[in-house]
Amino acid sequence: MKTIRLKKPQIKKLTAQGCTSDDWKLISFSPQCDLTRFRNVTFIGTVSVGANRSEVSSGEMKLPCGIYNAIIAHCTVGDQVRIANIGSVISDYTIEENVVIENVASLAAEPNAACGNGVELDVINEGGGRGTKIINDLTSQTAYLQAVMRHNEAFTKSFSSLIEKKSASDTSRNRIGAHARIIHCGSIKNVQIGPYAYIHGAQSLENGTVLSCTEHPTEIGDGVHAKSFIIAEGAKIDSGALLDKVYIGQAVKMGKQFSAENSVFFANCEGFHGEAVSLFAGPYTVTHHKSTLLIAGLFSFYNAGSGTNQSNHMYKLGPVHQGVFERGCKTGSFSYVLLEGHIGAFSVVIGKHYTNINIPNLPFSYIHEEEGASKIIPGMNLFSVGTVRDGEKWPKRDGRKATNKRDLIIFDVFSPYTVEKMRRGRDELLSLSETTPKEKAFVQYGGLQINRLLLRKGAKYYSMAIARYLNDKACARIADALSKTPDWNSAVSSLTPKNELKQSNNWTDICGLLTPIERLNGLEEKVVSNSLSSYESVLQELESMYNNYRTDEWQYVYDTFKKEYTIDLACITKEQALNAIGEWQKAATSLHSMILEDSKKEFAAFAKIGYGIDRSDEETERDFTTVRGSSETNSVVRKLVTELNDIQLRYQQFTDIINRNTKE
Repeated sequence: MKTIRLKKPQIKKLTAQGCTSDDWKLISFSPQCDLTRFRNVTFIGTVSVGANRSEVSSGEMKLPCGIYNAIIAHCTVGDQVRIANIGSVISDYTIEENVVIENVASLAAEPNAACGNGVELDVINEGGGRGTKIINDLTSQTAYLQAVMRHNEAFTKSFSSLIEKKSASDTSRNRIGAHARIIHCGSIKNVQIGPYAYIHGAQSLENGTVLSCTEHPTEIGDGVHAKSFIIAEGAKIDSGALLDKVYIGQAVKMGKQFSAENSVFFANCEGFHGEAVSLFAGPYTVTHHKSTLLIAGLFSFYNAGSGTNQSNHMYKLGPVHQGVFERGCKTGSFSYVLLEGHIGAFSVVIGKHYTNINIPNLPFSYIHEEEGASKIIPGMNLFSVGTVRDGEKWPKRDGRKATNKRDLIIFDVFSPYTVEKMRRGRDELLSLSETTPKEKAFVQYGGLQINRLLLRKGAKYYSMAIARYLNDKACARIADALSKTPDWNSAVSSLTPKNELKQSNNWTDICGLLTPIERLNGLEEKVVSNSLSSYESVLQELESMYNNYRTDEWQYVYDTFKKEYTIDLACITKEQALNAIGEWQKAATSLHSMILEDSKKEFAAFAKIGYGIDRSDEETERDFTTVRGSSETNSVVRKLVTELNDIQLRYQQFTDIINRNTKE
């Protein structure tokens, strides 16, 4: 931006319009400046101003660029900017082109302000020990590495150094990005604001960064108070949200007086009404209700019922207890969980539980309270329509529009991570069944009671899900191989995995990224040895893990298929392949039929109780059908029926492929 110093006639004109400066020599304007567009402006220190002959949008109106009723100190103001009605001062900012700043109490920055970068949050454990530093390029994975990997002191120290180096390298703060709009706000201090951000009605923002981009502008709205924060692209924070020491990820929605401190929220989280303290909210963590507290826990793909609560304070050594709710968990209304706790993936918690629950190897379970006792039905959610609906909705509800989607997310409900846990859970349930006397009604497991008769039933559910997954993956890979060559031996020999993982059965969930623990261990070693010597190189390593997911998954399937069925897929016969598709069809049909029946319960007699008030049975039925539809017309049920038919179709197609003139 080219600017020139003012001449005496120009200074005289500005002075006549109420403008002042202690030293006009420090003030420079673009030659394209319309001097009539400066009124009642006090310039302090060095100030340069770009062209201003255009108009900019402020809400629904087009208003002239220029500076009106403001004190501007030590600023660079870009082309076509409108600044008006500033309560005290705008100081020490670089303001890029086409920005609107209007009716703002103050907008001030200190030299070298960190703007939230490097602030350390006490996540997961309110008592500390899992300090996680927030930076502009934080991802759910790099936050997880900071918070969770505390078993490796050398890694923690080296990775913390990379975080600090990355934070220090970003010196382009104290900046208002192009096309940003800041209107009707209170005090804004030491806040970097990205391009196209829209900030309106915020009460106070201090020591933070508002990332934003053309593809997905970030919005901060009425009544928001935020201190020591970073808010990522596409987030929308409004309606009196109270934030203190937080990171808000891409496409997060938050408001309606929701409060959070020492917490991180990653892609597509939603927080309304309730409260979060020391929360590590992985992607798709959702809490919508009043009186809901999420505290001292690791969550992802989670849904909190109204009144959900956890205890992390035993009134002994302080609030030092923490909980892990693996991906896909839900808690019912007014559920209570005593921490410490570790709940397996895709489980539902109903009621109040005063024991320490520890069931990582029993995913898809139903945990409930009965006469004060905490009980579990293992594997029950495998045939819940809610689980199916969740698995389908998450990818569709990915609201991120930014070019760089920071959080690496594997959406699969059934994956090596969950299937291997089911294999372990199945074996543990069968072992308990064999060792439990028949006269014993319940067994204790992980702080919960299991009905003895449910041990084998739960193991059966897991076995069905395992069979469906492994045979599905194996048959799909065989069909793909046969599409490339009609020779059976050549086709199946190509099934040998390209990877050489030594422990393909051990997987973990790095807050959305499913990967073998072996690969995570490799990342640890590289950071400790300085092979990964920058934060960007760690991101690249994580990206590589993400890109390798399908390849790693296949090695898991290949190795586990051999363990389950004593069949080497690289030598599988046509007869064995036909048996495999038969096993898949049997398991898939059974589970899908149970899911379909579960969905139809929503149209049973109990569901119609609140319909057709004071009407006949026929009118009640019509009222219900008008409002809710029927099992025959409901889109979810119809989709399940179609998928059930598709199972048979796919079974027949694979059988035809095997029998179609392939040479063995």
